[in-house]
Amino acid sequence: MAKRGKVGQAKHDRKVQKELEKFIDQDFRTWADLPGRTKPPKVGGRVPDIYARKGKKLVVEEIETVSTKNADKQQQKQLRKGTKKLGGKFFVKTVK
Repeated sequence: MAKRGKVGQAKHDRKVQKELEKFIDQDFRTWADLPGRTKPPKVGGRVPDIYARKGKKLVVEEIETVSTKNADKQQQKQLRKGTKKLGGKFFVKTVK
């Protein structure tokens, strides 16, 4: 997993929170890899940024910064494969 600086981490965390709020507004049960939140379960052996479930619907999201989007391809691949196994949808979103 690639490392990001303080500014990149702050942007990343704000984007994770923003995406998380969309799921909360739609009554999903949510987990997020953010301070003070319950960590998501591992998917494909990795912890995603967001894990959201509503009934049988599962959405897993990974938020990347410019510095991590290409460096974390292996993690994205594992999350995509693990999410597919669980019957969910996986998305990668990049912070601008």
